Amino acid sequence: MSWWSDVRADLVRPEHPTDRHEAPFLIGSAVVVITLAHLDDPGSAAQLLLMAVALAGFVLRGLVPSLPAEVFAALVIVPVTLVVAPAGALETTYFLIVFMTLYTAWHLGSTIRAVLIMVAAVGSAFVPSDGFVWSPWALAVVFTFSLGRSFRRQQALTDELERARDALVVQAVGEERRRMARELHDVAGHTLAAMVLHVTGARHVLRRDLDEAERALEAAEAVGRSGLDQIRAVVAALRTHERGTDPALAGSEDLSALVDEYRRAGLVVTASVDAAAGLDGPVGAGVYRIAREALANVARHAAGNAVHLVLAVDEGAVHLLVEDRGRPAAAPDPRAGRFGLIGMRERALALGGELDAGPTGDGWRVELRLPAAVAAHDTAGAS
Repeated sequence: MSWWSDVRADLVRPEHPTDRHEAPFLIGSAVVVITLAHLDDPGSAAQLLLMAVALAGFVLRGLVPSLPAEVFAALVIVPVTLVVAPAGALETTYFLIVFMTLYTAWHLGSTIRAVLIMVAAVGSAFVPSDGFVWSPWALAVVFTFSLGRSFRRQQALTDELERARDALVVQAVGEERRRMARELHDVAGHTLAAMVLHVTGARHVLRRDLDEAERALEAAEAVGRSGLDQIRAVVAALRTHERGTDPALAGSEDLSALVDEYRRAGLVVTASVDAAAGLDGPVGAGVYRIAREALANVARHAAGNAVHLVLAVDEGAVHLLVEDRGRPAAAPDPRAGRFGLIGMRERALALGGELDAGPTGDGWRVELRLPAAVAAHDTAGAS
């Protein structure tokens, strides 16, 4: 039955152990209560011995973090009741029961166990005695029980907030690491792909056209220096706070320069960029980075293929297509991380869009689609 399952789940809820900083306060409070009661009513030797047992309960609770609440309650309720009930002697020591109820209600995760201890404490207040009114003490037990449960709920909420904060910190660290990986992969991948194309071209013409080979090597050197500057900029941005003076991120309007760079490196690229696709901000930077990664992949894996790049804006929605044709895509290496595809998909998802990438009959196709709402928001922010 479901109610029995709820009962069993409640009974096994953990009990918050006694912290080290709580022990002095716990033991000291019991000593103060017993001392004040003794000054008001010295009591007999047997009564003082019973008070020593109650004090031992507080000492054990303070020094043994895992001491069960029921043991603590019994060590306090039984001796105090035996002392106070017969004739109201050492009445002030009943504060030990009240204090014990507050503490167990605060630290017990199980509501059922806490209520049973509270009932036992209230019951001790109605043990018959001559000329003594126990009802105020019973009310004090009920009040402190309610106060303790309130403290317990507050502690549970605080613990939940701490766990949520820790989870957010872990998530933020993971997202920052993924962002760093994307940034460094984009810069290094693009730079190395362009350099390889230039160096390959220089090697092919080295024996028949030294001037052309020299120009190709100079272009490779320029690409390498540019890539090094970009890596330094990325590292500097990751090591410092935003200063408002960093260079602007490349946007969709820089696609023409990107295409020209790969053309100079030897890649055959035809491009069609919509004049209305002058996107800045996150969308423009995301479109540029995805296009750059797609071109770098072609340069790395199929440099002889012809590439067709299209960027269009249709009713506010952004559509980017990078497709190469010529040689079919090779089977993927299972050992390769394929971080470029992962990074492109992460960028698309971060922008609220979607990205499809995969082999075709004679090459590879990358297609990005961003919704009109995202593109319109980005364009408005840029203006």
